[in-house]
Amino acid sequence: MRIFISKLLVAGALFFFSASSASALAISLGGLDATAAAGTTGSVSVTVTIDAEALTGITLLSVGVLFDDTKLVYNKGLSSVASYALFGGRSGNGFLQASSLCDGYPSPGGFGTNSGACSIRVNTTNQVNVDYVSASLSGGTQEVGSWLAATLVFDVLPATSGTAAISITTSSPGNTIALAGGAQGTATLSGSGVVNIPEPTTALLIGLGLAGLGVAGRRRA
Repeated sequence: MRIFISKLLVAGALFFFSASSASALAISLGGLDATAAAGTTGSVSVTVTIDAEALTGITLLSVGVLFDDTKLVYNKGLSSVASYALFGGRSGNGFLQASSLCDGYPSPGGFGTNSGACSIRVNTTNQVNVDYVSASLSGGTQEVGSWLAATLVFDVLPATSGTAAISITTSSPGNTIALAGGAQGTATLSGSGVVNIPEPTTALLIGLGLAGLGVAGRRRA
């Protein structure tokens, strides 16, 4: 009897551990390196790349992109999201597809026809959620890898300057990494940073200077 109880305790501990902990995904925000973002006056484009790092059983995945809405505005029309991430699941359901919140499944044109992007989260003005759902909500993904999940474009608001932060998160409202069986996954995040916005007068002077150089070059020719 004691041996049986001991086995139950061990099994219960293993189940609790597996249900409450999981391997981490690697999620990165690209496009905010100093060279690409310096001197931005019109818009900035960032990418969200997700590497599941061999983690299987993903059922829901939502990554938040936060931005400074006092200096930037999200341009959904120029943004895009991948329709799906397919990595050869053995059962045929080992893939993630963009959710309806990202103009994905179920979309009016059917699976794989979305050509839009993710929307601003309801009741916020500074959060875009990049959302994916598994084709199999019971078993989740079978085989996963790395993919470019979304490209988001932000326009610089007129008469602004300084720096504007853009960051990724998995802990803001609506964000989740849900796994089959009720477990929650974790993620390592990288790439958050700032957009450098020059003062309007500085940008104008730079523009005039470049135009002047162009005129001088044509005269020499």
